[in-house]
Amino acid sequence: MMTRSATGTEDIADLFRVIGHPSRMGILLALVAGEHGVGALEQETAIGQPALSQQLAILRKAELVETRREAKQVFYSLNPATLHLARETIEKLCSGADDKDSIEERAVTSGPVGAAMFARVQPRR
Repeated sequence: MMTRSATGTEDIADLFRVIGHPSRMGILLALVAGEHGVGALEQETAIGQPALSQQLAILRKAELVETRREAKQVFYSLNPATLHLARETIEKLCSGADDKDSIEERAVTSGPVGAAMFARVQPRR
């Protein structure tokens, strides 16, 4: 799904789709505290083992998590490189939204808001 060199908007959108799933977001938030084994993730997220394995596979494929094996146990941690890409994207979006001059310029160039913008179209009977 993702590669470390992926910077296209489609790849970034795919990344955010993976992050945006409630179960996967819960897993990622649990991993903020550090590396977890599958059992610990299951307890902390209250996601059953089959569903947890499925969601972890998706996170691995998107390179959002890294794994480490110790005997039969697998431990998961966040992948800083991929999360950095997500963070950079959010920062770009926020810097555009915070740019007051840019917002005022858009308001001037878009023209006045007319009544037609707020008119409601009634369904035909």
